[in-house]
Amino acid sequence: MNTEAVQIFSAVLAVAVLATGVVTLAGVALASRMAWADSWVRAMDDIALWAISAVATGTMLGSLYFSEVANFAPCELCWYQRIGIYPIAIMSWVALVRGDKKLGPYWIALSLAGLAVSIYHYLLEWFPEMKSSVCSVDVPCTTVWFRELGFVTLAFMAGCAFIFVIAMSLVMVNTPASGEE
Repeated sequence: MNTEAVQIFSAVLAVAVLATGVVTLAGVALASRMAWADSWVRAMDDIALWAISAVATGTMLGSLYFSEVANFAPCELCWYQRIGIYPIAIMSWVALVRGDKKLGPYWIALSLAGLAVSIYHYLLEWFPEMKSSVCSVDVPCTTVWFRELGFVTLAFMAGCAFIFVIAMSLVMVNTPASGEE
């Protein structure tokens, strides 16, 4: 698979992950008032650890592919986003093996920080005149390696992953464990 195909595939996956995350956030917000939302949240709770592990690991491997195989040099803001997602990828597999859903609050904190960086980075990509003192001259944060579907960039994809992790973590935090109901 060539780099352009990976870009398109990753962009489509990111949009699907974002859609799932947004529907899940709506489900969490509406679960006590709407039957569909409650059903959705309960279904997501069954797969939340797997889903977080898959998305966080896919995000980590994708970032490594784009930097190490495609040779897209990561800027400083890219590194900050990596700092947010890499620990989630590793911790989620440990949590999955142990069946431990208690890490949700920590993943929410990491993801909120990562999402803030992703949003700022995405804005810099669209509005480079904003300039940032955090960005270096050799790898500026305004560099857009690709823009698939007209709007999906690396920063956008990272933001999608963070929204998804926040949503699934909220499901785990807000859904009573089996036998506690």
